[in-house]
Amino acid sequence: MNKHIRWWLLLVCTLVLSPIAALPLSTQLAFTPDDPVLGQDPHIGQLVQPEKGSCEAYTAEALSTPYSLDWVEKYVSEDVRYTFVHTFDTELSHLLPQTMFSLGKASKGQSRFSVPFRYGEEMRYGTFVWIEVSEGTYTLVSITLNP
Repeated sequence: MNKHIRWWLLLVCTLVLSPIAALPLSTQLAFTPDDPVLGQDPHIGQLVQPEKGSCEAYTAEALSTPYSLDWVEKYVSEDVRYTFVHTFDTELSHLLPQTMFSLGKASKGQSRFSVPFRYGEEMRYGTFVWIEVSEGTYTLVSITLNP
């Protein structure tokens, strides 16, 4: 009985897949996604290439910009600047700018976007939490840096 089931499964798979295999290669490739799928990171999840105007692109820009008063004014929410600078000043002055980093796919909360990232030669990881103030413009409200 088990032998008959395997034979029928093989026959069904052959009948289903043979029409696709008979198509020209260009048509077969049309079934694959247009965008390449990047890898999965155990700490930050699905890796992404940032799209213009996305919170991932804003994170990439913030990570590659030197830390300064201009950086704080551009990226950090005015409501949390004082506490933010007192809390993260030393860390960000050592962290930024980064030339080596990877971005994970943002996760959206109620009104916040969390963007995980890996950075540096040691590939440490962290998260920037943004609020969208207008389309394509975000303000940083929180940072998490892990060892």
